[in-house]
Amino acid sequence: MTIRRLFAIVLLATGVLAAAPAFAEDAAKSPQRPFRIYMALWRGWEEAAQGFQDYFANQGIPVELIVRDAGQDRAKLPDFVAEAKRLNVDLVFTWGTTVSLDMLGGGLDVDPAKHITAIPAVFAIVSQPVAAGLVPDMASSGRNITGTSYLVPVETQMNLMQSYRPFRKLGMVYNPLERNSLVAIDEISAVGRQMGFELKSIPVDVDGGRPLAASIPAKVAALKDAGAEMLYIPPDTFLNVNREILTGAALERKLPSFAAAENPVKDSKALFGGVYRYYTVGQLTGLKAAEILVRGKAPAEIPIEPPKKLSIILNMPVARQLGIYPPMKLLGIAEVIDPAKDK
Repeated sequence: MTIRRLFAIVLLATGVLAAAPAFAEDAAKSPQRPFRIYMALWRGWEEAAQGFQDYFANQGIPVELIVRDAGQDRAKLPDFVAEAKRLNVDLVFTWGTTVSLDMLGGGLDVDPAKHITAIPAVFAIVSQPVAAGLVPDMASSGRNITGTSYLVPVETQMNLMQSYRPFRKLGMVYNPLERNSLVAIDEISAVGRQMGFELKSIPVDVDGGRPLAASIPAKVAALKDAGAEMLYIPPDTFLNVNREILTGAALERKLPSFAAAENPVKDSKALFGGVYRYYTVGQLTGLKAAEILVRGKAPAEIPIEPPKKLSIILNMPVARQLGIYPPMKLLGIAEVIDPAKDK
């Protein structure tokens, strides 16, 4: 895919809520009490959760949010399932692949005794709903759940990276305990064979069932020594939490990095990324929840989809430090982060 094609895609992309249905009239016919929504989060309140909440406020739909944060502890998730059932909420919102699979089940592993099945549910910030085994198809879950994906298609990401700086060897540090990273390795490797580049992936060290952040710099150095020309940062909570270590190590070794999610670019030292913004994903998930709660649609009738608007985010201070400046056409369509110019 050429820069010209990427430019056309971004210009043609419309805001995800541009044609969103108005729910105000239908909401007025709904029960007077607020809809009760159980929100199961993985790493606290963030942009997607805020976008979800704001959608209801903007549409004038009264909701009561019951918010629970697992704090990246899977042991808490069975208690969340039990509590949501006990409270008999109107809808469950799950954040991320781990929370969604553990609370909603997937594939043949759906058990009414340990999963949410009778209560309708929506999921958000799941990068690969089908590959992760959460749903069989993006057109329909076939059951009482629907949701959104937030990962820009891998082929589009790779083309975007090649349009900035062509490479023959791509590096990736990953958490071997994270399902999303394992899926990313398979997909990028397949795309690499078609596009003519090699993926070199190195897992972080694990001790006592936990990935070790202290091992990240050495893994980045090993990738650089192995000839990696660019670092890919997959959708992974562990890497996101430790993004300063990861992107700092890459910058120290003059290794440009591309992120599949916004935080490593927006809040750290990744060079650039092609992403769907978390806030927009949250709003789209809110729209799907409203279709269930207000319009009475069955979740299985609502397709799983990403936002329509791709955001290209560029960290200009990192570009300057690396001495790697983007092509002008790419610069013209990117959201540029440049604190020096904002002052």
